[in-house]
Amino acid sequence: MPQQNSFRLGEFRVEPLECAIYLSETEKQSLQPKFIDVLCYLASQYPRVVPRQELIEHIWQGNGYVGEKALTNAIWHLRQALKHPDGSESIQTIRKSGYQLLREPEYLSPPKTVAQPVSEQTPTSQGRKYPPLWLWAFPLPFAILLLWWLQADSRSVIADIEVITTQPGMELFPAPSPDGRHVVYKWRRPDGSMDLYLQDTQQPNLAPKQLTFDEENEGRAVWDMSGEYLYFRRKNDDLETCHMVKLDAQSLQEQIIGKCPLGGDLHYLDITPDNNTLAYWGLEGLADKPAIYRRRINSESNDTPVCLTECDMRDRDIAFSPNGQYLAISRRLSRFSENIYLHDLATGQEKLMIEGESDIVGITWHPDGKHIVYGVQRADSRSGYLLNVITGQLTPLNIKGFSYPSFAKKQPWLYFQTRSEFYQIAYLPLANEFPSSPFPFLQSDYNHKYPDYSNASDRIAYLSNESGNYEIWIADADGNQRQQLTELKRPVLFPKWSNDGKRIAFLAANADASGDSLMVVEVATKRISRVPSPYNAHYRATWTADDSALVASIYLNEGSEERERELFLLPLDGSPVKQLTNDGGRHGVLLNDGSLLYTRSEPGLYKLSPGDEEGQLLINAEQFGTRYSWTLSDNSSIYFIDPGTRYKDIKRYDTQTGVVEPILRLPVPEVVTESSFSLDSKRQRLLFSNTIKYQSDIKRLKHLELN
Repeated sequence: MPQQNSFRLGEFRVEPLECAIYLSETEKQSLQPKFIDVLCYLASQYPRVVPRQELIEHIWQGNGYVGEKALTNAIWHLRQALKHPDGSESIQTIRKSGYQLLREPEYLSPPKTVAQPVSEQTPTSQGRKYPPLWLWAFPLPFAILLLWWLQADSRSVIADIEVITTQPGMELFPAPSPDGRHVVYKWRRPDGSMDLYLQDTQQPNLAPKQLTFDEENEGRAVWDMSGEYLYFRRKNDDLETCHMVKLDAQSLQEQIIGKCPLGGDLHYLDITPDNNTLAYWGLEGLADKPAIYRRRINSESNDTPVCLTECDMRDRDIAFSPNGQYLAISRRLSRFSENIYLHDLATGQEKLMIEGESDIVGITWHPDGKHIVYGVQRADSRSGYLLNVITGQLTPLNIKGFSYPSFAKKQPWLYFQTRSEFYQIAYLPLANEFPSSPFPFLQSDYNHKYPDYSNASDRIAYLSNESGNYEIWIADADGNQRQQLTELKRPVLFPKWSNDGKRIAFLAANADASGDSLMVVEVATKRISRVPSPYNAHYRATWTADDSALVASIYLNEGSEERERELFLLPLDGSPVKQLTNDGGRHGVLLNDGSLLYTRSEPGLYKLSPGDEEGQLLINAEQFGTRYSWTLSDNSSIYFIDPGTRYKDIKRYDTQTGVVEPILRLPVPEVVTESSFSLDSKRQRLLFSNTIKYQSDIKRLKHLELN
């Protein structure tokens, strides 16, 4: 990774963390993160000529398709930004060789040549333990021994962590073989493609073995107890199919053994210790919602769900205890609240173990049958916990990014992924003759998401986890004068300005974890009020033209993963809500003439005119694949993101001519899924959530101290 220290190039000061170049203290140029990465890498190699391919390998992870054009674009912009007042250049092109920095970088602090994860290799100043003053009164040998004892606990877990995978992109959902030697994982490559791979941990220098070869979406895998077969789900959104698959790990021969629901991206499964029964998250038979099914592996009999209609919460992740007596199950009470239960497979009785987590990201049993390790995600921060199911004692693991743990069945070796994602708010200039990559608008050590621009107030509303929780914030049009508006300390989503620029609507989890509510905060006073609604599950809201009501989708059967949703009008004065659509409306904008532009569950943009019972297709599914990432302009244009398997295209639709015009293509990971899309018409730019770092590696801990 390029170094992140500030440095000077002649009269310029480069600030990598700000993605900015200063000519003076007041003259600042903001550049795209990739441009700054290129400049930092050239600086780290000064005065060497750096080949193009080397830059593509380091900055674009070897993705030549994207990197070739992007590197040329980056060098051009850097030359413009670093052109000195006397006209001299800072970067030289060496024909058929590469690029060379012409000025020696002067670092304002010593550059770091090796980046170390703070949480796993180097203690931070805040977390460092210093010896107490009374320690110096003891003889030196005793003091050294005592100091070692004081610090041993803080380093014991971290020192034992082994890194198993380091591929570019994201290695997800580790599944160790019963003996712990091999681990299967899903590799989402930088170009957006994904397949299952197998790594031999005893031969780390060997390339991982590819297990699947298709354009479909494979999920988490689990081994049978013999170590010969793997089970996983495979989903094809285009064909609308989802199947449970059995795979021979040696011959790669496959067999379809069941069905699964199309909804959601995570499909959970586990296998009993006697190797006879596969439990998986499915939707089959008479079930009206997904549940945990138990299928005899070598039987054609019907599945019997652990939970069918009598449960109020949705089953999610599962893990069998080593003796096969219990099933640990995570269940959702609402989108923002999840519990962990122990389910007795013989009696059907359940015991609540963990309550009120916002998102459980993986459960696994220790081979001793007395402990569970699980991961949680709070405000995009992931961490792990060790739970003693006998005593109830809970111990944090203090491993940054920890999620989706999995013990080997016959070894107390814990595999897990450490996942890091950093989100910024980016903008795309629309006035440029040659569209470039997005530019940073808000970027810091915290995450910022879901921007919405107000033309009336000339400010941006957005989410930030700077306070430790996602809250509603506002900033001026330059990203300055930031102000936190809410302190709810519970999940909030999707801020949306009123047309007069005085209020912001948003979605918030209810304090009692019973569901969620649409809320409105007055910017001047920070007063928050709840929008009257008879429902307890809502989604993104927009304002009517007169700011008297909200338009939002509502879940009509929240208890099911295959939930029916429609668009409703919710007046702020408490008048009865009104259903606007009957065809699965997801996200809509009510226009001045009373017509509704909206999306459904399937791709395409629709328009429902007053008096009509059914919406008319405006943009077909082949060109409009998003539900939420679209926005209107004042000149009869619709800007939107059209997602693909490997790329996301930013496009413009002219409502007068019906022509769809492509503007820019971006790699899938760089745009946050279902990001808000907002138009700043004064500056002719589009604002959206941008991923600036996405990495997940598989790691192993052989010796976990138990509580």
